[in-house]
Amino acid sequence: MSFRAIILTAAVVLGLAGPVAAETYQVPYKTFFDELKKYEARPNTDRLALRSSLRAKDRDEDLEKVEMTIITADGPVAVTVDEDNAFVLPMNPVWVDERAVVQVNQDPKEFDMRIQVGMKLTDPKAFAYSDVLAAFKQVDGVIEKEAGVFAFVVPSAKTLRVQCGPDCTATLASKAGERVIKADERGRVNIRKDKKLERENPTISLSHPARYTVISTKE
Repeated sequence: MSFRAIILTAAVVLGLAGPVAAETYQVPYKTFFDELKKYEARPNTDRLALRSSLRAKDRDEDLEKVEMTIITADGPVAVTVDEDNAFVLPMNPVWVDERAVVQVNQDPKEFDMRIQVGMKLTDPKAFAYSDVLAAFKQVDGVIEKEAGVFAFVVPSAKTLRVQCGPDCTATLASKAGERVIKADERGRVNIRKDKKLERENPTISLSHPARYTVISTKE
């Protein structure tokens, strides 16, 4: 069994335990719990949000509808999985003591688990550019701590990718005027680290609510 969590849009491959039923596999809940607790224990991450999702190893294929359940002593607890196969596991130390398991209706040979770090949004349609920079700073702190003595060669946060749909736009408004950013072909509005925007600190308004955000070290 292995669980390798790498911050910033890196794939996490799960070697799941043997089959319970056809195309149904289990992994100890403690595996997820321990990794999430490590993240929560990090200082200065209050502006960041983890996003977990499953995706096909073959990028040209799609997974069948993902179903995920936590098998506890009190019975099964369904985990909500959205249309992007993303999910948030509830944190419950009691389930660790009970040796609960997470059950997935997928063949582990066919999927990867992806952990991404994004910016928390109190309003899914509006936020300040200074909030973006504050989130970038926290991500950089996490990266530097992970890198240790090699911190001087590691990448830094460069882009906030806001997933809000292919026809979404972001309007950046400040005393200097307005600028509109259109979503790319993947439905992401890309807000980059920029000295000029840092000076202007615009308010960012989205035409459609953000479904989620991802902080990337790439432009």
